[in-house]
Amino acid sequence: MRTTKPSCGSFSMVCAQCAPADWHRATAPDKWSTAAVALHVCRAYEVGRNAMAGGPSMRLRVSKPYSWLLRTLMLPVILATKRFPGGVRAPREVAPDLEEARLLTPDAAATRLKRAADEAAAAFRQGGRGRSAPAMTHAYFGPLTPYAALRMLSAHTRHHARALAEGTNRTRFVTPPTPR
Repeated sequence: MRTTKPSCGSFSMVCAQCAPADWHRATAPDKWSTAAVALHVCRAYEVGRNAMAGGPSMRLRVSKPYSWLLRTLMLPVILATKRFPGGVRAPREVAPDLEEARLLTPDAAATRLKRAADEAAAAFRQGGRGRSAPAMTHAYFGPLTPYAALRMLSAHTRHHARALAEGTNRTRFVTPPTPR
């Protein structure tokens, strides 16, 4: 199986450079704070790791034909450019709990991200050996092989590192679902 490494180092460096006063401050009313973005990135790796261990993946939020179209046409562009289209809502499974983000420190975020990324990479590498079935289901791309899932997660991390470094937190604010 081909391998790829998660790209959490540059993301962690961007987070470390964030001024303490700005860590919990959103750039606009409909945007996430740096802490919330860090938690979102951590959760993305954690969902991938859990899916490889037999846990739940994301719920598909588009039709199967549309997910095939996105996986076939859009995902290769995202993987090549490491840029995600703007204005797309984060799937509920990876949206940050804003209370949890409010308590997150930059050091804790870096530690959690490194652990989550390393564990996800190991799970995808182990699960990808001799496995022909998809490793996880993505909310928009549908079923992904272990290699494609890890590449997508790495590109996702680079996307957010770049956006935070540019000061253009393009991630839309998503209110976590209320428990029923």
